[in-house]
Amino acid sequence: MENWAIFALIAGIVLAVFGVLAFVIPALVKRGIDLSGGIAKVSGALGSVGSVIGGLQGILPDLQGFGIVEEIMKWAKEAVEAAEQLYMAHQLDGEERKQAATELVYEMLKVANVDLSPKIKKIVNGCIEAAVFALPKAGAGVARHE
Repeated sequence: MENWAIFALIAGIVLAVFGVLAFVIPALVKRGIDLSGGIAKVSGALGSVGSVIGGLQGILPDLQGFGIVEEIMKWAKEAVEAAEQLYMAHQLDGEERKQAATELVYEMLKVANVDLSPKIKKIVNGCIEAAVFALPKAGAGVARHE
């Protein structure tokens, strides 16, 4: 299997997982289905995906796409947390958080000399959605400063 095909497969799997996290799970929660145990299992699975990506990176060191996806996942988490912090400090409106996080990840990618192709933008969007979903929910120990 060629490197681009492997990268496309991994990117597809990552996007599918993030799609489930961003859309399917919230829909089930709205219907009143308790997913607390399942979310812990998904979190463990995501950790396993990270380990698999790290292992494949060792086997295929010429395939830089794995490193980029892994970095995007980290940067998206950090950008979402930063945007949430700005929201808590009344420096961002609620609707501006996702855009601010997305722009921060795009800036990180530009500094890393990564082309902002439509595929990269789709991966960034999925990672941002997953990071937002992983944030503590409002009223769960995080207070907004008035």
